[in-house]
Amino acid sequence: MPIIRNERELKEFRSAIHQYFNNRADSAMELLDALCSNQSARTPVELSLNPLFTRGHDSLFKAIQESLIALDTSEGRSPSGCSLIELICQTVPSPSEFPYAVFGVDCTSISRVHAHTLLDRSFVHQPTVISIQKPVTIGHSYSMMGALPQRNPDDARWSIPLDITRVSSDSNALDVGVSQVKALMSSKAVAWHGELSVNVADSAYGVKRFLHPLQEYSSLVNVVRVRPNRVFYQAPPSSPKPRAKGHPRWYGKRFALKEADTWHPPDAQMDLQEIGKNGVITVYLQSWSNMLMRGSREHPMHHHPFTLVRVERCNAEGRRIGKVMWLIVMGSLRDQIDLHEAYLAYCQRFDLEHSFRCLKQNLLLDAFQTPEVEHEQSWLRLVILAYVQLWAALPLSIETLKPWESTKERRPESRIPPSKVMQDWNRIIRLVGTPAAEVKPRGKSPGRQRGETQTPRKRHPVIKKGNARTPDARKAA
Repeated sequence: MPIIRNERELKEFRSAIHQYFNNRADSAMELLDALCSNQSARTPVELSLNPLFTRGHDSLFKAIQESLIALDTSEGRSPSGCSLIELICQTVPSPSEFPYAVFGVDCTSISRVHAHTLLDRSFVHQPTVISIQKPVTIGHSYSMMGALPQRNPDDARWSIPLDITRVSSDSNALDVGVSQVKALMSSKAVAWHGELSVNVADSAYGVKRFLHPLQEYSSLVNVVRVRPNRVFYQAPPSSPKPRAKGHPRWYGKRFALKEADTWHPPDAQMDLQEIGKNGVITVYLQSWSNMLMRGSREHPMHHHPFTLVRVERCNAEGRRIGKVMWLIVMGSLRDQIDLHEAYLAYCQRFDLEHSFRCLKQNLLLDAFQTPEVEHEQSWLRLVILAYVQLWAALPLSIETLKPWESTKERRPESRIPPSKVMQDWNRIIRLVGTPAAEVKPRGKSPGRQRGETQTPRKRHPVIKKGNARTPDARKAA
């Protein structure tokens, strides 16, 4: 269940958000309310026409530019002494059904093809529905870490964004993701601090550069997907006598995911049933314990065995649905998570994808066209704060169906989608009010002096990261 359950607790949380802003807190708070109630605006400036934003469009842009810009120092702490993660963790519920919390890390791109004066643009991944097109655009990449609250089958998909950080051209998503996870594991504000927790990520993170630095946290288990062309190894056979000469064996027999004849019998397996759109789906799970991946001098992975899980989904006729999925479960407490729990934990990772879609389509995550990198980063943080407000107000929300929507009834205790909370936001604001002070007209600005000219902004080149890798560098990590 969510931590916030009534109007008083929602008021207190909104007051904490108001105190988090170090400048223009009233304008920033009204901007969040305009975002949360947005139904028609497609650009940030159109939010100034929202009835909940009582100021002018110039105040809207100043709120974006100044409300969070000074929080990039001192570990992002506000004048109230609260960091962004500590603020948002007030809304993260403790695990209930399973004895562990789940969170995930993923990247999304902000396309800025025509922003020639924007600094540090590079070629970033962007999905496309046309198969012949390359999934690439020019812009910035951002790494988002979010808590994944446990849900029932009838619940809408939610994640709780905890942090969003830009991946600069001289860094990469793996290093940024590691720093985000370390910040979360070191924070005492999270409800599961020091207890068993699960980090889920897609196949881009199933490499030694991401997994090895996280092994210092004994309470963390990583459930990560790996590509189907990877090669792993069994644990080396134990010898009754120590070797007198030579290097000790670190790896045993080869285990190639594409070559079934290299597999040894699984240590555990189970079947489970799911209800899909087209009927019953059977999920076949197999696992191999104490597997190893190749490491390096900087990342000695032979010290960190893991459990390898094979997932195959079939329909009622026995035909496979999609591709076979391979997962690795790594961590000193991995034995406390069984096959079924590892599979369910990874399935929660897709809630991040639903959040990205809502953030972009409804909350205008990628709609702010600015030539300043700092203003872009501030806008993204404001957007995730608006999304967290929607999550906090979920217990007070009432679902209102549009005339063309299905009349399917949800259970009273089930979660409704973020878009339905947005439709109900005006009613919620009438209940809880706003901590923002009433606007005070200050007259019109004198503007620029006659004859004053502006220096053209400097144009910046597009940065192409990385070079062609050698065959040795292309070997599976």
